[in-house]
Amino acid sequence: MSSQTFPLAAVQELARFREEAAGRMVALAAARLAEGRQKSEALRDYREQYAQQLLSTAGTGIDAGRIRDTLAFIARIDQALEQQAAEIVRLESNWQLVMADWNERTRELKAYGVLEQRHIDKRALREQRQEQRLTDEWANRRRDADV
Repeated sequence: MSSQTFPLAAVQELARFREEAAGRMVALAAARLAEGRQKSEALRDYREQYAQQLLSTAGTGIDAGRIRDTLAFIARIDQALEQQAAEIVRLESNWQLVMADWNERTRELKAYGVLEQRHIDKRALREQRQEQRLTDEWANRRRDADV
């Protein structure tokens, strides 16, 4: 590899790839978490609708079987809400894990960026010194020729 090329360019590219992949995982985890929360909200809405329906028909003389069925259905919705709450906890935990991984990958990528900038600065300084030597040499030759 020449001194002009950043020696860690391949590793930096791999770090960039990993950071982008981690970012996609964050987006996926966030979408799944949002979906889980939406499901929970929908279940709460269903529960509320059936509870309101039961209350509104309480004085109308509906049969005991229908009341029992509605109460059983509300109990199943309550179970689904409990399961969904546990799922949300799991999804939040997963989201936090992938966020931590993405943050680590981002820090790693930034570190390679700093190293690349140092390489560029060092190369620019070498080139500047070389140009100065050539200019000095040219000036010395010219001065020697004038003497």
